[in-house]
Amino acid sequence: MAQGNNNNFLTIPSQEGLFRTVRVERSEDNSNDEDEEEAEEDVRLIPRCSPIPRKRGSSIADETAEYMRIRLVLTNRRVSFADSTGAELVDVRMFVPFDSDDEDDSRWEEEETRYRKAYREPTYRVWPEFQPLTGAELMLAVHTNKLEVESVTSVPDEPLSFEVLIRVLNVSFHKSVYARSTMDGWINHFDYPAEYVQGSNDGETDKFSVKLAFASPYIFNGARIDFVVRYETPDGEFWANNSGRNYSLTLLQSYEDDTVQTTTADTTELRGILKPP
Repeated sequence: MAQGNNNNFLTIPSQEGLFRTVRVERSEDNSNDEDEEEAEEDVRLIPRCSPIPRKRGSSIADETAEYMRIRLVLTNRRVSFADSTGAELVDVRMFVPFDSDDEDDSRWEEEETRYRKAYREPTYRVWPEFQPLTGAELMLAVHTNKLEVESVTSVPDEPLSFEVLIRVLNVSFHKSVYARSTMDGWINHFDYPAEYVQGSNDGETDKFSVKLAFASPYIFNGARIDFVVRYETPDGEFWANNSGRNYSLTLLQSYEDDTVQTTTADTTELRGILKPP
């Protein structure tokens, strides 16, 4: 009876072939004796469907195969280098030190002159915008105003400077003479003391001189200096300003080759490009 009912119970399937025996070799170091090594086999059962474990990290062959597989999948790209097109890979530049010898300095100056534009040295000339008084008119102005500008002359080797000669009436032995000038229309002005001219006393008048000059940034063609003169004595202070018009001088700028260029242009013969009939 019991034997006939065995078909009603579940049977345990056979486990043969479901597992596979894997032997793993391992080595252990003996701390007491470093020279002796002992190998031991470790037997493990793993399921048949499980992958075989392997060491981590891919070998060089695996990396090469992976690189080739990725390269075949990607589109073809071309990379060109400078040497394949005939160009040089290295740009060589040479620098000359500052403390080079005279030969290198002369070569440097020659190269600089070659690429530098020709610079023309300007010529300056001071032009008075007033006519100084002379003779009886000068003496009349000196007696009336107690001082007057007698002359304006250029200074040798200083084209931007000029010297003003002032005649004053000998009112007192103690006296001071100044010239007040401006180059920006009296926005700013400066007082320059004049010096006594030795041996200029004629019993009635004395002479004083003062030097004025054009200065940067007022060094250009058409620059102008306006000035007046002042005479200080214990008896009072006196001024002269060219009858209210100021004493003015203009700076004229020119170049040495301006005349040469004008002459060449005038003498050049013009020729037509059309043939005569």
